[in-house]
Formats: sequence, C-alpha cells, structure tokens
Amino acid sequence: MTITTRRAVMDDRIRIIPIQKEIADLHHNGRPDLFRTEAHYYSENDFFARLTNPDHRIFIAEADGEVAGYVFAMVRHILNHPSYVDFDTFYIDDICVAERHRRHGIATALFERCITQAREAGCRNIELGVYCFNGNAIAFYGAMGMRPVMQRMELRLEETL
Repeated sequence: MTITTRRAVMDDRIRIIPIQKEIADLHHNGRPDLFRTEAHYYSENDFFARLTNPDHRIFIAEADGEVAGYVFAMVRHILNHPSYVDFDTFYIDDICVAERHRRHGIATALFERCITQAREAGCRNIELGVYCFNGNAIAFYGAMGMRPVMQRMELRLEETL
C-alpha cells in the first residue's frame, strides 16, 4: 500500500464526507448526550475559507490513490495572555482515518505531516482534544509522543439527582 499526504483542494470537501460520517457516528455512540447523529460538513464557503487562511491546514491522506483520511489543523497565536508567555501552537482540530484503512500507517503519516508543518510554522507544540471514550485515539496519540497537559472534567447533573 502506497500512502501519500497532500494539501487538500476544494474537491476534497465532498471526498471526505464518508469519513466525517464515521467520526460523527463514533462520537455520537460514545456520548449521545453531547453529539448529534448527523455529521458536520463544511459548506463550500467554509471549506474554501479554511483552505485559503494561512493559519489553517487541511491535509488529505491517500492510500493507493484513494482518500483514506484527513486532518484539519491550525496555528493558534497565543499573544498578550495574562498568564502565558507569547507562543504559537499547532492545534489539530480533527484527524480521522476511514475505518477500513486503519492500522496501516495512515494516521501516522498525517500526524507526521502535522509535526513538519508545526515546525515550519515555528510552533512550540502540538495540541488537540480527545474524548475519554475514544481509547483507540488516546493510545495512538500516546504512541506518537503526546502526553496529557491538563484534564477537563465534568459533573453530569442528571446523574446526581
């Protein structure tokens, strides 16, 4: 299997819809109290805005010429914060590989592309959020060298009545 990564183009908006549906289903199944059953798809205008924004990155992974995964990421500029020093961070907003293409190195190729882009952009680190029910993703991120920085916690009020 030949895996390549590349910058997205407008035609990829439609090509990633089946993968976006898979990740929406995973999130809905993990936390139906939080996530809708339908996937979020970018409009043509929103997708174009991300493609043309110099702080945003969209990458496509192809396996033997077929779209197998994607990543949406951005450079976040932390400036004049009351607690933090100024720095840039590379934030991975969404990374997903089609289920039938998982465990073939595609997510690794996308993540490595993000590392390269973060370094080229002068970022200090790479950040992302992952829900605790997504054990496979947590294991993958750990294997890529990511470590927890903080925990976001909740008290589900319907469970305390």
